Amino acid sequence: MRATLSRRLVSATWITREMILAYRIKERPPARSITEEVRVGLVDVRFGPVRMEGPFNHQPISSGTRMEAILGPDASNVSRQYVPGTRTNGNSLREFMTALVQDSYTKDWKAGHLLNEELGGDGQNAANLTPLTSKANSAHKSFESHIKRMLLQCHRIDREDKACTHWYGVEYKVQVSHDRYSAPFDADLIDSYVALFISIEYKYIKIEKARFPFLVKQDVAGNDPKIQTLTRADPPVYSSTNVKSVRRNGIGTEFFAEIHNQD
Repeated sequence: MRATLSRRLVSATWITREMILAYRIKERPPARSITEEVRVGLVDVRFGPVRMEGPFNHQPISSGTRMEAILGPDASNVSRQYVPGTRTNGNSLREFMTALVQDSYTKDWKAGHLLNEELGGDGQNAANLTPLTSKANSAHKSFESHIKRMLLQCHRIDREDKACTHWYGVEYKVQVSHDRYSAPFDADLIDSYVALFISIEYKYIKIEKARFPFLVKQDVAGNDPKIQTLTRADPPVYSSTNVKSVRRNGIGTEFFAEIHNQD
């Protein structure tokens, strides 16, 4: 008998981690400048509602839907105060991954981070995870590596110009597609619960130091005084056919791609 399908979205939540040390110059009487250390790493991360579906084989199926993060200059692993997130393990999306191992026509599934552990992502939080094929997961890493190179340039600016009025960072978004890996939807087929692709979008931003921790950010323009330093980050390198719809803006500060589970 065909299983009854239900869909439920758990409300979205804000999760703010401890912010990592970065630098700003602060005036102290009598007009004496000192270097102040301020925590600016993973500034904010927002997750969309957890998608709850099923049951499949009497078990609910849950996974993430979207992620938005603000990454400051000390989200780079060259920072002395860099703090990573957590890896996935056997408990990550446990029911979903178990069903995929047992019943999927495709093998080698991973519980893929929306926000990479090396950028502060939690490998145990269902809101930050979605099933990806091994090829798709590797393709995603190619763009995560680019973000890390961008953050390295942001950290370099912070280290070399402590009097700068802004911190430079990266705004990073991942959206899990509503389209399914197996269509039309079949409630008895576990592949029907998997997303067809994830879309990723990321760009350089600048964060106003004077008003921090109140977050005032803006996009980096082509005439920004640090544009040459920022655009030294090597572009994303990939050869996977799982990568589609790649584009960037004209000045090399904004990037977009789709990572498909099907190659």
